Amino acid sequence: MMSKIRYAIVGSGWRSEFYVRIAKAMPEQFEAAAMLCRTPEKAKLMHEKTGVYTTVSEAECASLKPDFVVVAVNKADIFKVTRNWINKGFPVLCETPAALNLEDLEDAWQLQCYGARIQVAEQYHLFPKYEAAIKAVKEGLIGEPWAVDLSAAHGYHGVSLIRRMLGTGFENASFIGKRFSFPVLETAGRCGAIEGGEISNKDRIRLDIEFESGKTGFYDFSSVQYHSLIRSTGYRIQGTTGEIKDGHAVFMENGVPAAKTLTWENPLANFGLSEDETAIARMLLGMKSYVDTGMEIYPLREALQDAYFSILMDRALLHPYELIHSETQMWGWQT
Repeated sequence: MMSKIRYAIVGSGWRSEFYVRIAKAMPEQFEAAAMLCRTPEKAKLMHEKTGVYTTVSEAECASLKPDFVVVAVNKADIFKVTRNWINKGFPVLCETPAALNLEDLEDAWQLQCYGARIQVAEQYHLFPKYEAAIKAVKEGLIGEPWAVDLSAAHGYHGVSLIRRMLGTGFENASFIGKRFSFPVLETAGRCGAIEGGEISNKDRIRLDIEFESGKTGFYDFSSVQYHSLIRSTGYRIQGTTGEIKDGHAVFMENGVPAAKTLTWENPLANFGLSEDETAIARMLLGMKSYVDTGMEIYPLREALQDAYFSILMDRALLHPYELIHSETQMWGWQT
């Protein structure tokens, strides 16, 4: 049986609390050894809020000798903070994205090539409902997948799902699209339902992502979908002999039309963990295995490709309906 996984959390924002909740839900398997905060005031607040040990001292965090460090700071600082802890000799599981520019993505790859142990907590493919769909496609249920309509996650998360659903690996792609804005009623947020919410404009992004093979992802997302009682999420994967739409598959079997509903369960639901928290818990398990064996849970080069494609998606939105092309990056050659 794997020993208890001890990690230090660098950062005290909303995302860092996921790692605390997981440790509280499964104390025999996970331990949040400490949370590193920027100020004494924030450290006091987070200790009172979560019960986890907090500190403002990097040296104190390091002295606790965690199995690895979880970097959950703001996006602009993720790579800088990740590199800092790598330089201190610690394996790092960093939140998404690995970096915000191509130069830092290249540096992250070089760090791993020279022995640094880095993983990125790209968890969406481990949501039980998406994992079941990806598994069904890989098993050939709908033949060769050629198109995905995805309205479920933003940027790098969305393109990660698209690439895995289509099985495109490190194929280059072209991006074209536009940002729209529509009024919608605010009904919920990170803390739950909202009564008396206001109607305000929210961006909605439409992008076509066409890979070299001709396989295509149709990306459609608005941030309001993450927390809304009146906006849904969903996906449709179309293959040569069938399609899967939100867990329901129709396909040809022995020349006859057939249908089935994919089945999945949240393996950690009994611990009170959501699908998102379950996926992160699996990332933590995978990170410990990576530290011990070198087997990656979500290969760094996959996360770098997601972040690179997300940069190109943003570039396409700055130039509506102009075709933006990717180029093979250094991490893409080793496939």
